[in-house]
Amino acid sequence: MTTSGSAPAYPHILDLLRIHVVWAEGSDESARIAELISKHFDGIGMERDGVAYRIPVRFASTPWDTSSPLPAKLDLGRAVHNAIVLLHDDVIQENVGAWDDYIKATRAAIAARGAVDFIIPFGSPSGDPALPSDATANVQYANRQAWARTMMPAPARDSRLLLHTLYQIRHQLALSGGGDGQEKIFVSHAKADGDATASAIVAFVNDKSQDVSLHTFYDAKELNPGEDFSGRFEEEIRAGTLLAIVSDVYDSRPWCVFELTTAKRKRRPIVLADVGQKRTSRTYPYGANLPKVRISPTSESTEWIEPLLVETLSEGLRCDLFERQAARVVSNPSEALMLPRPPELFDLIDAETLPALIVYPDPPLGLIEEGLLVKTLNALSPSTRLATVGELS
Repeated sequence: MTTSGSAPAYPHILDLLRIHVVWAEGSDESARIAELISKHFDGIGMERDGVAYRIPVRFASTPWDTSSPLPAKLDLGRAVHNAIVLLHDDVIQENVGAWDDYIKATRAAIAARGAVDFIIPFGSPSGDPALPSDATANVQYANRQAWARTMMPAPARDSRLLLHTLYQIRHQLALSGGGDGQEKIFVSHAKADGDATASAIVAFVNDKSQDVSLHTFYDAKELNPGEDFSGRFEEEIRAGTLLAIVSDVYDSRPWCVFELTTAKRKRRPIVLADVGQKRTSRTYPYGANLPKVRISPTSESTEWIEPLLVETLSEGLRCDLFERQAARVVSNPSEALMLPRPPELFDLIDAETLPALIVYPDPPLGLIEEGLLVKTLNALSPSTRLATVGELS
């Protein structure tokens, strides 16, 4: 058995990721935010038959006993990775010494586990200073006071908080896996009727008031003279998340099709932003099987952008976690085709070789879809079988 703070003895039965939201009991705003986080991560990513991938969220606010304002210490031993969201505010500040000890103990437990866990601290909206030990260590808090000072409306503050949380989780998971944690959002669009939307997204991400460290790649303006743009596009897509601005003419543009197909071949996270206005003469047949967000962009407001970015990073996180979970349950990953989305005919026909096992996210496909795939596999590779991560677990 394992205990809190110890190395896991049975990795296959652990949650891959748990989120712990920590706040002081009596803070109504923090309790509301905790519910917001729980609701978002309870059904993240793609949904089939009313079922979506869920990331467990645990609350830590209720005092452990009447002698202390603090909750019980966090049980870090039930997950491979733990993300601790600290909601610092004036209620915590009332017992700052006790809370400082609590977070110091939590950081010590994180260090004892080999830094596979991390804390995402959100500063006090009323401007209270960081916890003393964090201030001494120069720990950066997300500046919620600045959000209030700029008169950011409540829905936008909620989106910003979710965006920070998603970015930091993906960033820290990437670092723990040996990456640099810097993934770009490749904004795919047709210039004829999607350029204004794409430009607004890029401008928003690069605006100095945007305090989440996002990066974008935006068409030929980011290329150097003499550079092979098709090779550069493929390189950027291979290392990033594709956000496709699906306008009326998007599916008819060869470069849009190239970008979308490349992202699928590389099994990258993809989100479609539907900005269609009148009519699509033909939909690209391999542009389906992807999450689609319907948006109504306007030049007068940017309120539609941040929720779209939240959906984009959420899909990226779902793909990140699938890859890690699949690697945990597949005995020989090099001999399996691991798809971050439900398998489709494109995946079978486009594969150079079909292995004995194709793994995809839960829940299982419906009978109609599965029947088509099995029929194709019977012709191409009868020994290949389909399985979800849950089935293999």
